[in-house]
Amino acid sequence: MKINKQKAIAAFLVVILIAFIPLGAAAPIGASESATVKAAKSWIGVKVVHGGNDRSSIDCSHLVYRVYKQVGAKSIVFQTVANMKKNKYYVTTTSPRPGDVIFWKKDVTKNGKKYWLAAHVGIYIGNGKFIHASDETRKVTTDSISGMYKDGMPYYARWSHT
Repeated sequence: MKINKQKAIAAFLVVILIAFIPLGAAAPIGASESATVKAAKSWIGVKVVHGGNDRSSIDCSHLVYRVYKQVGAKSIVFQTVANMKKNKYYVTTTSPRPGDVIFWKKDVTKNGKKYWLAAHVGIYIGNGKFIHASDETRKVTTDSISGMYKDGMPYYARWSHT
C-alpha cells in the first residue's frame, strides 16, 4: 500500500504540533481541569515549613516552583516570593484562569518611595479558590481567596513560557 506523500507530511506535522503543546498552560474557559491544577492538588496535605522544598515539607514559593516543574515548565527557576513578581515570564492578568499564579501584594513606602511587596503566593484553581502552603501550623491546603490576607490584595499572573 502506497502512502501519499502529502498525507505523510500532514500526519508528521500533526504529531509535531501535538508534541509541542505547552503542558503548563492554564485551561481554556470551559475546558476540564488544567494539568497545573491537578499537579497543585497532588501537594495537598504536605507539611508546610519555611524553606521546605520537597514532598516532606514545602513553603509557598517552592510549591509554585515544584508544581510548574511538575507540568513541564522548563524555563522556570526557583525564586523567593518577593522575586517571583519580577520574573519576565509572569504576565499580569485581571481575568485569572485555573492554573494561574496568585500573589498577595502589600503596598509599602520606604525612604519616600512607594512600591508593592509580594507577601504570599499560591495557584488559582477556579471558583474563587486557590492552593497554597499557608503557614507552619497548617499543611498545603485549598482556601477561598475572599477574606485571605486582609492587609494585602490579590494579584494574578500567568506563566507565559514553557
